[in-house]
Amino acid sequence: MSFESYYIGIDVGTGSARASLVKKDGFVVASSTHDTITYRDPNDHRIFEQSTTNIWSSICAAVKDCLSSSNVPPSSVKGLGFDATCSLAVSDFQGEPIVVTKGEQLGQYGDRNVVLWADHRAEKEADLINSSGSIVLDYVGGVMSLEMEIPKILWLKNHMEPTLFSRCQFFDLPDFLTYRATSNVTRSCCSLTCKCSYVPSSGWNAEFFERIGLGDISSTGYKQLGAEASNLLTAGRPVGKGLTKRAAEELGLVEGTPVGSGLIDAYAGWLGTVAARYKEGDKLSEVIPSLEASQHRLAAVAGTSTCHLVQSPKGVFVNGVWGPYKDAVFQGWWMNEGGQSSTGQLIDFILTTHPAYTTLVELAKAQENIEIQKRWRKEMDEASR
Repeated sequence: MSFESYYIGIDVGTGSARASLVKKDGFVVASSTHDTITYRDPNDHRIFEQSTTNIWSSICAAVKDCLSSSNVPPSSVKGLGFDATCSLAVSDFQGEPIVVTKGEQLGQYGDRNVVLWADHRAEKEADLINSSGSIVLDYVGGVMSLEMEIPKILWLKNHMEPTLFSRCQFFDLPDFLTYRATSNVTRSCCSLTCKCSYVPSSGWNAEFFERIGLGDISSTGYKQLGAEASNLLTAGRPVGKGLTKRAAEELGLVEGTPVGSGLIDAYAGWLGTVAARYKEGDKLSEVIPSLEASQHRLAAVAGTSTCHLVQSPKGVFVNGVWGPYKDAVFQGWWMNEGGQSSTGQLIDFILTTHPAYTTLVELAKAQENIEIQKRWRKEMDEASR
């Protein structure tokens, strides 16, 4: 019997779900990745959709892989946490997925219930929001991106039957995953503040929602968005009573295992970067990064997009830079974010359209089926010698 404690971190990116089993000191014992599905519209390049059912299935498979390959008993896993892309997940109030695809199925029950972060259908809605002059815009650098959640929710309101819209609850994807794991709807500071227009100093702004045409959300006490009566959590705080029996069985874990409040994937990357010790030459520095030192360390987090993030003890307002976001990661601290969308996606496009791509795939499969990007890196390193 193992008496050592282990923890599971789950990262849901644009194209896959990853799970890592770690010891208390951060040593990675096992890791597994499973692809997720993205649905496109052949007649509308703006559309990117996913399914929480598919994402959850990939998460469960990855977690079970980690337990199986490590022989760690489920009872030794003392907690798990989620990060994910800032995509809009839609369900009814019992957690059943609601279709977000335009057309006759919009608002009905079905698997395609995630508007991916990269989806650009809400351009008109974002323009309306940015003409509102609301204080909400002060906390996104003066201009709200159409990739944020409120423009997408407004698009759904404008295209969905009112009775169907009223039965929806809306989540930034990290918050949906903690909800799916615990059946507790408590949202995270990170998701609501950074992507859902929750104002740090005062919470939801009723005037803003009424002005842009989402007055129904404010008049019903924001139950569709969460954080009623300022009920939200900073990163890692326990959500509800931990894993439900259903979720525990699906993940291969123990009912009641603690679940931490989630983070947007880039913010999890920031935390892992600024909290890491650095090397001086070939030697690991003896300096242990502190919370106070984080304000002097900017992190560039590269994935499908590239995000530049920095934390400050006070709110810093900069035109064109998202934030400041209070309590996004640590209570009492503020975050600012900049960057560029789809930088990694562009690299993928260059790779997959290159004449030698099929050769690269074959080489990667021949080398113990490693990731294509790792094989590409090896080829580049050899070519530079």
